[in-house]
Amino acid sequence: MSNILKRVVLIRPAIRPSASLKRACARPSFQRSTNRSFSVNFPSFGRFADAEEQIKIGADYMNKGSLDMAMNSFHKSVQAAPSGAGYFNIGVCYFQMDYAGKHKDAIKSFERSLEYTPNSADAHTNIASGYLMLKDTTNAIKHLEQASNFNPLDGEVQYNLACVYEAVGRLQDAKIRFERAGLMGIDRASTALEKLKKKL
Repeated sequence: MSNILKRVVLIRPAIRPSASLKRACARPSFQRSTNRSFSVNFPSFGRFADAEEQIKIGADYMNKGSLDMAMNSFHKSVQAAPSGAGYFNIGVCYFQMDYAGKHKDAIKSFERSLEYTPNSADAHTNIASGYLMLKDTTNAIKHLEQASNFNPLDGEVQYNLACVYEAVGRLQDAKIRFERAGLMGIDRASTALEKLKKKL
């Protein structure tokens, strides 16, 4: 892998329980009975609470360095109630299993996460990281551009996109992204920009 690609920040960390689980169960259904009164049927909150609890347990295991136990908890979470947070954290676990070549599995998990949270810049960033590990710069660029679209003020995304653009020879695009990253407080962007200017 080139030195440029080695500079890319690779994964976003595991996230907290998703707010989407709470939104998914918030609508009661109303039924009209024959005596003109209304009854309310609330959906079961138990499985959503179980899923949230498993994500918290998994995050604790990750903080303690127990990757297998964390992965087990995140899988229990998505079995109880599939969520973007659950699949995102499974993807992070696969990334931590770098030695086992789990990048394809990580990508699949982050893609499942996007089914529940389609505008997640972090999921797109991590998918791009997986593709970079697989030396697929075309798909990496596609997902970094998506991450940039969803969170244009993220300097790390701008910096990473600039590095990949530079690696594939899109030097003008790289220059623009390094400049943006610098404006967003990424200190190493100015050094990278100075080196890039020598190539232009």
